[in-house]
This record gives sequence, structure tokens and C-alpha cells, in this order.
Amino acid sequence: MINLEIDGNIIQYQGYGKGKPMVFIHGAFSSGNTWRKIIPTLSNSYHCIVPEWPFGGHKIPILKEMDFSPDGIAHLIAKFLKKLALQECIIVSNDTGGAYAQVFASKYPEMVSHLILSNCEGFDIFPPKKFQSLSTLVKVPGYLWLMAKLFTFKPSLKWDMTFGLLSHALQKQELYEFYVKHFTESKLIRDDFRKMAIQWSPTYTEKAAIDLKKFDKPVLIAWGKDDLKLFPMELGQRLKSIFSEVTFKEIKNSKTYVQEDNPNALIESIIQFLN
Repeated sequence: MINLEIDGNIIQYQGYGKGKPMVFIHGAFSSGNTWRKIIPTLSNSYHCIVPEWPFGGHKIPILKEMDFSPDGIAHLIAKFLKKLALQECIIVSNDTGGAYAQVFASKYPEMVSHLILSNCEGFDIFPPKKFQSLSTLVKVPGYLWLMAKLFTFKPSLKWDMTFGLLSHALQKQELYEFYVKHFTESKLIRDDFRKMAIQWSPTYTEKAAIDLKKFDKPVLIAWGKDDLKLFPMELGQRLKSIFSEVTFKEIKNSKTYVQEDNPNALIESIIQFLN
């Protein structure tokens, strides 16, 4: 794991392979581990750069002041790429990371060569309706501590009210180790999550949808068919309508986390798209 200093804060990342840079943006509670099933194949052809964004699954907390709004996250992504002297990158995103990828691409189109979105927020959906109350609840003193305590009871991680709607494949131990472990162990990590979650708003994704109508780079939308309650297929089709140069792929046997549920189909879709 490599530590990169940005404005006094540490963003960790790992790099794999050589070639055109491919940068990954995971979702809330997630980490670079979410891409572990697709990186080995993609890194045969691309320089895969896998950051640990400070979205609640990260290990090193943000200690200096940072703007956690979606605009602020977009600026963080831009600073990360500039620090690594990366020019045009392939951006791969999922879940909340897809919302941030849209905002980033709308503000920094010159830094993107190809945009890849999988099941994620868009338009008036940010966050999904099932978790809409979270932006308010995280402000309640002690709420995130209770959530952390709940997550240590590992069977709870497969409930619909936690992570059950996100993946077919992930088991409770994997959800704990790869997603929520640092959230449960560190108040500082929970504080970072709170600062991020209170800023979620369709204002950002609706503006991005307008601005991205001018985005003329190739776009792949790879959408899990079994995601019925968080990001249903209709949302993916609406996102498709934004872009002028777009490929849409349905990923079978997959909920939100297409990279977990059907990694081979996602890899195939990405490689075909880029070729």
C-alpha cells in the first residue's frame, strides 16, 4: 500500500500492471478490496490504480480539514491524479463512487479518456430511496456507534437494511473484512463517513446530468440486472440517455456490486468496450 499526501491528508492506493491508467472509484463503506476479483485480469493490459477513498471503508482517517461534498470529492480525485502526473484516465466506478465519477467527469472532462459506470446514483437518486434517511440519521449523536456495534454482529451484514441488497455473492465474513472492519474499529473513520453522508444530495447528480450532455468521451454503463431496489435498470437506462457516445451492458446474476457478483461479465464488458 502506497501513502499519497494530499493537503496534509493521506490517501492510500495500490498500483498493478502497466499501460494506460485505469483509476477505480468505489462506493460508501467500500475500499479497494471491492475490485479484487477484476484487477488481476485488467492489470494484464492496463495500469490499474486502486485508491482507498475516505468513504468509510478506509484505514487512515482524514485528519486535516477536507471538503466532503460531492464537489469536494471530485476535487480530491483531480488532486490525486495530478499528484501521480496522470493525464487522461479510464475511470471505473460503482455505487456511490459512480455519483462521484459523474461529478468528477462533469468538472474535469479533460482528465477522462473513458468513463465506466456500474450500478450507481444519478439524477434525483442520491442516495437511493432505501437509504435516504441515512443522511439525517448520521447527525444523531451515537447513531454511527450503534451502527458499528450492529455490524460486529456479522449476520446483520446480510440484512436488507444493511448490505443484503448490494450483493448475491458476498458472505458476512467478507462483508466484514473487506467493507466495514475499519468503520467498526475507528471513531475517526466513522466521523469521515458522517461528513460525507450528510452531503449526499440530488442537487449534485442532477447538475452533473446536465453538464455531462457536453461530455463527448466514450462511456460504458454496465448494470446489474438483479438490482431491483437500490439502482434498478430504469435508472441505468436514464443515465444512458445523457451521453452521446455510450455502450450499455446488462450484467446478469448481479445486484449493485457487479464486480463481486459477476466479475467475469464485467471484465469482458470493459475489455470489449475499450477495444
